[in-house]
Amino acid sequence: MGLLVGLAVGLVVLAAGSALLANQLRAHRMALQDSRLQHDLRSAMDWMARELSQAHYVANAWETRAPSHCDDPFCAGPDDFSISGSRIAFSLDRNHNGLKDNNECLGFRLVKGALQARTACSPEVWTALTDTASLQFTQLDWQLQCGTAQGWLLRRINLALTAQWPGDTSRQVKLTRTVHLHNALPTSQTALFCP
Repeated sequence: MGLLVGLAVGLVVLAAGSALLANQLRAHRMALQDSRLQHDLRSAMDWMARELSQAHYVANAWETRAPSHCDDPFCAGPDDFSISGSRIAFSLDRNHNGLKDNNECLGFRLVKGALQARTACSPEVWTALTDTASLQFTQLDWQLQCGTAQGWLLRRINLALTAQWPGDTSRQVKLTRTVHLHNALPTSQTALFCP
């Protein structure tokens, strides 16, 4: 009888230990997933901010831009800077030649939980930056703020990016950042780029 009681107590202790170990492993897995979510979201935000801060860049801008006019191909139209919903498009002179090549139209957008980057002007080419199996974006917001100084248009964008672990809406992470656009434009372009 004593042996059966001892065996029953041992099984209860073993079951409790197994449940505790399972809970610890589940918590560890969730912590790793949250860490990966934070890392991936921060990496996407950093890359977007770095690219966006260079919008309207053109080599030798001092020769083509003045407070009253802009005579280069990077400040003429909607491909050069536009925001529509969760989509932003902009251009920059990547190869420093002063001409707008087909690969110098950039942008970001959110499509079905994936963050995409624009890599060509015409036809527009969008490439997925993230895999929805490991990171699902739920919101991408842009808020443009404009100001002027000494005849130049200065802009900054408040960027908000929200993501979650796929299929788990209770584990969302939101990051915000203010991105200052380094390349000023003439105030004559205000109506075009600051509606």
